[in-house]
Amino acid sequence: MKKNIALALAGLLMVVSLSGCASWNRFTKDIGSNVNNGLEREIKVYNADGEVIFSQKGKFDISYKDRDLQYIDQKNRKHNIYIGDMSTVVVDELK
Repeated sequence: MKKNIALALAGLLMVVSLSGCASWNRFTKDIGSNVNNGLEREIKVYNADGEVIFSQKGKFDISYKDRDLQYIDQKNRKHNIYIGDMSTVVVDELK
């Protein structure tokens, strides 16, 4: 009985100690995104002059690899944004 209480307290202490760190916050955001089919986000693509050439808001689950931003929209369509040398992509969480 005492062993179970000690393990429960140790687990609770570990969760409380991690709750303020950035890696824990990223972990909980990842879980929330996976469970809720993405997060409310805004995607903006800027050209070399700083003008917005593409913008979209919605609930997205995104991934990035080798200068390719991929996301799936609410209509279950997959989109790819290929990022060139002179463009910038900004993805902001809205909520």
